[in-house]
Amino acid sequence: MITHKNIVSTAFRLVKPGSFEKVEIHHTLNERDVEVVPYLASVCHADLRYFTGNRRKKAIEEKLPMALFHEGLGIVESSLHPDFNKGDRVVIVPSIPGYVLNNTSRKACCTNCQNGGHPNYCLNGEFLGSGYDGIGQSNLVIGGDNLVLVPEEIDDNIAILTELCSVSLCAINQVENLLLTKEGKVAVFGDGPVGYLTATALHYIYEIAKENLLVFGAIPEKIAQFESFAMTALVEDFDFESESGVHTVFECTGGKFSSSAINQSIDLIAREGTLVLMGVSEELVPINTRDILEKGIRLKGSSRSTTDEFRKLMKAFKNKEYQQALQRLIPEKSYSIKTTEDLTKAMNDAAAHKSWRKTNLSFDWDQ
Repeated sequence: MITHKNIVSTAFRLVKPGSFEKVEIHHTLNERDVEVVPYLASVCHADLRYFTGNRRKKAIEEKLPMALFHEGLGIVESSLHPDFNKGDRVVIVPSIPGYVLNNTSRKACCTNCQNGGHPNYCLNGEFLGSGYDGIGQSNLVIGGDNLVLVPEEIDDNIAILTELCSVSLCAINQVENLLLTKEGKVAVFGDGPVGYLTATALHYIYEIAKENLLVFGAIPEKIAQFESFAMTALVEDFDFESESGVHTVFECTGGKFSSSAINQSIDLIAREGTLVLMGVSEELVPINTRDILEKGIRLKGSSRSTTDEFRKLMKAFKNKEYQQALQRLIPEKSYSIKTTEDLTKAMNDAAAHKSWRKTNLSFDWDQ
């Protein structure tokens, strides 16, 4: 019986902003590991921040060189895990807890894992494409506990959205009693993909009714995409202090708009409500702490996700109405990636034309 195997992987590593190099990476396939050939990846804003150099200089210096991308699908090439076989189509869970990485137990991992913490906050964990080689390689070796089988009836274009959808699910799951208070209102700030996927999950998975789901954005063309399942408004036109009954708010803006979105959320939310922060900013964000204290608002940060959310989505994706809503993020075509030049062009295009739709990369590793 094979207990380990040496794997040679071709990787397109980002060595500095704007520059990829083709290199070989050597992996060892150990017990409970799976060798996956990634064939489809989706570009995240985090990938673009590395590629364009818009991350803090220290972070870039510490994390490069590395293969980018953490949203992806692959085909199993070989497996030492009992749940996977050659030819299986899988979605890759990028947040790898230390006990999976080192093939040990939660009790032998960090204090957070020992105390029952969520796997995405493991102190010994790694995240694909964030200081750890990601999906932009020909032969990814990863613990089988970080893979989820994709049912045959789910199309690639829907399955590739799993990681992004899972981040929203993980954030929603942080709110206790959300489903017990359906008569109250839930709000989402952000008219980009993260806001859209959070709102669709709230409606199609958690069954928050349209009249109780408020979405705020800044661009009329984007906010119009939400109108079939949510009440919408432009932030510049709305009187946040006059609205009542909003018990939970999800902030999905990030960047330079985080501060205004958070402070508008504080104005909007009811006393003792919950504000979940999902938007990522490279800078410190000033917020109205006085009203947080006065209203007894609970702040909850949420980042990344776990295998549990991925599994839940494989069931949720079978909902045709949910699929139809997700279609609005699917690009008309994907970029074919055979060389580092192909990848550089695709990333430059994605950075120059920040579309509301996702940018997908179709890898051909036979070249």
